[in-house]
Amino acid sequence: MASPVDLLGMYLHLARAAARRQRLLVRDRLLFLAAALAHDLQLPAVAACCRARVLEHNAGHLLHRWDTVAEGADGDDFAALRQQLLRKYPPERAEELLQSLRIEWRNERAAYYSDEEYAAALLGLTVDDLVRQYGSQGI
Repeated sequence: MASPVDLLGMYLHLARAAARRQRLLVRDRLLFLAAALAHDLQLPAVAACCRARVLEHNAGHLLHRWDTVAEGADGDDFAALRQQLLRKYPPERAEELLQSLRIEWRNERAAYYSDEEYAAALLGLTVDDLVRQYGSQGI
């Protein structure tokens, strides 16, 4: 079974692939899962970036109710959506999708200094850019 940071990477890879295919609703679902995992991993800037990208496309998304992912993470609505999306995109399904897209993700995390650097790279940012744009939101 994938570690939480590997699962975060899987969802970020899939979100990027969905964006490239102009499947923004799918991308938003995957970014929501990535935001929740980033919160669990105590990566507030990553969670904030994922939240911001969802809201750029869908201002009425459930995430708009809270200023940060951390504020919503303990709520029933947040948990219900997370469970619903995990049923739709469980780790096994995410791995199958990555394989079908020929995205090599295994052992990728080892190439980065930190979990935050890894996630930032998958979001197309450097850690400096991530922190500059999203700071420590959600702590």
